[in-house]
Amino acid sequence: AIMYDPFTKHVFTFNARSKDSTVVDAATGKVLGTVPLGGKPEFPATDEKGKVFVNIEDKSEIAEIDANKLTVLNRWPLGSCQEPSALAFDRAHHRLFAGCDNKLMAVVDSVSGKVVTTVPIGEGVDAGRFDANTQEVFMSCGQDAVMAVIHEDSPDKYTVTQNVPTAK
Repeated sequence: AIMYDPFTKHVFTFNARSKDSTVVDAATGKVLGTVPLGGKPEFPATDEKGKVFVNIEDKSEIAEIDANKLTVLNRWPLGSCQEPSALAFDRAHHRLFAGCDNKLMAVVDSVSGKVVTTVPIGEGVDAGRFDANTQEVFMSCGQDAVMAVIHEDSPDKYTVTQNVPTAK
């Protein structure tokens, strides 16, 4: 995966084989450093204030990275949510949404790292997005050929409103 952080103006590439992130200055193309992640990174998100979050799939955790110092600040276990691949972010309410292989989405507080709740989703999740206008989380679940639509009723309460059929 690759992600641009507008706060630092850095490009983060996440490398599954070497279990790290290479960070590049977007303006110059210069490699700024490598952040060891200690596991297989999957999908990132940024708070656009100096923190980058990435799922560590083989450890079932989220790593919190200081985007300026290029260091891992915290590693947060996802509890019952195993092998996270998708990651979406509600920056306003500090909620990360990790779509996991065992048909769950973990809602994680991006300040404390605590799992707030889990929500059922389909099998084979690969990507996730959050729409701040509608307060909806979308998780594409290829194995079940559905897109789970989850409404954020409040930062601590979530309701699955639809499982939209998709092509496999």
